[in-house]
Amino acid sequence: MYAIREGLRQILRHPTSSLATFFTALVSFALLYFLGLLLWNLERVVQNLERELEVAAFLQKGANVEALLGAIQGWPEVGEVRLIRREEALAQLILDYPYLAEAKDLVENPLPDTLRLRLKEPEAVRSVAERLKGLSGVEGVEYGGELTERLVRVLSGSRLAMILLVGLLLLNTFFSVMGSIRLSVESRKEALAIMLLVGATRRFIQGPFMAEGLILTLGAGGVAVAFGGLLYRALAQAVQGLLPFLPVLGPEDLLRTGGLVLALAGLLGAGGAFVASRAYLKEV
Repeated sequence: MYAIREGLRQILRHPTSSLATFFTALVSFALLYFLGLLLWNLERVVQNLERELEVAAFLQKGANVEALLGAIQGWPEVGEVRLIRREEALAQLILDYPYLAEAKDLVENPLPDTLRLRLKEPEAVRSVAERLKGLSGVEGVEYGGELTERLVRVLSGSRLAMILLVGLLLLNTFFSVMGSIRLSVESRKEALAIMLLVGATRRFIQGPFMAEGLILTLGAGGVAVAFGGLLYRALAQAVQGLLPFLPVLGPEDLLRTGGLVLALAGLLGAGGAFVASRAYLKEV
C-alpha cells in the first residue's frame, strides 16, 4: 500500500509529465490493440479462403476419367478429388439461376465434366494447376489461388509494417516512462538519500517508482483496450452488414488480445520505472 500511495502522490506532484506519459502510452496501446485485431482478422480471412480453396479441371469429351482420378489421387498435395458430371453441373447452375430452366431444352448442355480438387497444402495451388494443365484429357484449369496469394502478400507486408510501427511506439512509451520516473527521482533526491542512510533497501525505494510506472501504463492500456474494442466491434458490425460471409473476431478473442496488451503495458511501466530508478541508485 505504501508503494501505491507514494506512486499516486508522485503522479499528482508532476501532472504535466504524468499526463504526457499517459497519453503517449494511450496512443501506443490503442494502435497496438486495434491494428493487432485487424491483422488477426485478416489472417482469419486468409485461412478461411485457404480452407475453401479448390482447383477445377475441365475435362475434354471422351477423357479417361478413371485414369485421371487415379493419377491425381496419388499426388501428395491433394486431399480430395471429386468428379462433377456435366448433368450435375447443369442442374446446380439451374438451381442457382432458375431463369435458365427454359433454355436447357433449347440448347445442348455446354458444360464439361469437371474434377474438383481440395488441397492439403494451399500454397501449392499454382504448381498443382500447372501439373493439371499438362495431363491428357484436361481442357482447362481454374483456381482462386491468385486472390489468396495476393492476400497472403498483403498480410506479410502488413505484419512487417505493424512490427516496425509497434516497435517504435513501444520504445517511445518506454523512454517516456523513464523520463517521467527520472523527474520524480530528481524531485526526491534528498529524501531518497536520507532513506538510504537510515538503511532502506533498494527494492523498498524503487517500489513507489515502479508503482507510478504501472499506474500510468496500465491506466493507459485499460482505456486503449476499452475504446479499441468498441471501435472494432462497430467496424466489424458494419462490415458484416455488407459482407456477412466474412469472419470477425468474437468477444473471447477481444479479451485475449486485451489481456496481452495489458500485460505488455505492465511490463513497460514496471520495466521503465525500474531502469530509471536503478540508474539513480547506481549514481548514489
